[in-house]
Amino acid sequence: MIVKEMGFDPLSSFFCSALATVVAVDKSLWKEKMELYRSFGWSEDDVVSAFKRQPEVMTLSKDKIVRMMDIFVKESGLGLSIVSRYPKLLLLSLEKTIIPRYSVISVLMSRELLNGDVNFDTICHLKEEKFLEKYVIKYQVKVPQVMQAYQSKMRTVLPMSRRNKGEPKHYCQPKTD
Repeated sequence: MIVKEMGFDPLSSFFCSALATVVAVDKSLWKEKMELYRSFGWSEDDVVSAFKRQPEVMTLSKDKIVRMMDIFVKESGLGLSIVSRYPKLLLLSLEKTIIPRYSVISVLMSRELLNGDVNFDTICHLKEEKFLEKYVIKYQVKVPQVMQAYQSKMRTVLPMSRRNKGEPKHYCQPKTD
C-alpha cells in the first residue's frame, strides 16, 4: 500500500486522509500536480513532505495551487519555505483569509509594530474575531491604515448582497445610525 510506504502510521488520522486522497486523485492527475508543485521550486521530497503534513494538498485544483503559490512565492515575498513548513495554508481561502491578513500584517510590520518573529501560519489560523482584536482593533487608532488594509481587501471579496452602498457590512465598522 502506497500510503504505508510513504511512512504514514496506520493508526493516525493522517493515514485516513492520505488514503482517501490517494484513492480520490488518479495517477495522471497526481503526476501533473507533482510537476506543478515542482515548477514552483519544490523538490519531490518537498511535495511528499507537504503531503505527509497535509494530504489534502494533492486534492486542490491546479488553478488554486497556481494562485496560492503565486501569492506566497511571487507577490507576498513569504516564499516557498512557509508553504512547505505549513502546507495547510494552501487549504485556506486566498480572498477571505490570506490576502486580508497579509495586508494587515504588512502594514504593521512596515511600522515596526510587531515583534520580530511573526508566524503567518498562526495568524492565518486565528479565529476572525481574535485576529481582528489582536491585529486590527488594537492598532486602528495608532495606524488607521490597518483597518483600511483589512477592509479594502475584504471589500473585493464580499458578495453584493452583503454590501450596503458599496461598503462591506462588518462588525468592527462604526455604526452610522
